[in-house]
Amino acid sequence: MKIKILLFFLIIFFGCGSQLGNDNIMSEDQMIDFLFDVNLINSSRGFTNKANYNYFAVRDSSLFKKHKIDCITFVRSNNFYTKNPKIYLRIYSGIGKRLKKLRDSLNNAIN
Repeated sequence: MKIKILLFFLIIFFGCGSQLGNDNIMSEDQMIDFLFDVNLINSSRGFTNKANYNYFAVRDSSLFKKHKIDCITFVRSNNFYTKNPKIYLRIYSGIGKRLKKLRDSLNNAIN
């Protein structure tokens, strides 16, 4: 009888524990927005525009502030999504779609 009770509490504990840990992670859309900005800033740091301005001066802290998160939230979220590769692929697919939309918009503005 004690074994059954112990098993019951272990199942409840581990079953609920995985859900409780997900409360402090960013949604897929939040990850797409954040990682889009990270990728855009990192890729633009090597280039300067006509005004000699580049994004090297953009601090990570301002990026966290813009998205209203802290670095711990991002680390938790990143760890969660790296353990779920199918979801992470959806996130990077969303980033790719946003990059394509941006590129198309810029091409239309030029033409």
